[in-house]
Amino acid sequence: MVIFMENRTLARRLGKGLITHIVDSTALITATNPLLSALEVTEGGMSDDVSINARMTASALAYVGLAYALSKGRDMSKKVFKIVDQTKERVKQLHDAAYLAAFNVVFGPALYLFSGETDANKIAAGTAILVGTGALVGGPVGYSIDTFRELTGIQSSERVPTIIRNKSPTVKRGIAGLLTIASVAAMAGIYAMTSQ
Repeated sequence: MVIFMENRTLARRLGKGLITHIVDSTALITATNPLLSALEVTEGGMSDDVSINARMTASALAYVGLAYALSKGRDMSKKVFKIVDQTKERVKQLHDAAYLAAFNVVFGPALYLFSGETDANKIAAGTAILVGTGALVGGPVGYSIDTFRELTGIQSSERVPTIIRNKSPTVKRGIAGLLTIASVAAMAGIYAMTSQ
């Protein structure tokens, strides 16, 4: 009986961990893909095809574990730097900006090589864009992760306005879905404007 209960507890923890991973992955790509696609095809000089491959690759990598690594690393970094729900918002934003920029230094070159870019200058430009964008959007990405966790009932967050925190779980999940759809629509619009 004890073994059965331990296995059941383990299964629940694994299930919750998987759901958290999917939510964190969705939050990450929802917040970053539209901006990165726009920067890749304009400032980075990449073709729509390479940018689409990069966004699809980054999204797939997020779901197969990269977002897990990013989120767990962020959670650990928050513990190291004693960032809690009551920490001032600007400190949270600064932490998330620095964390995402550092993460992208490592992630960028591999992403663009895997996406089919062979020009070292374009890889460097794309990585520089990722690092700069990481610093610029790190705060919003951290906010997005915390918001999606709140909207899906995984973890409450004081960062989310009370009016939204007090909504029903169904309404909150609907908001999360609408945010994700809006992100995909924004990317479609960007590629439609830059296609030749």
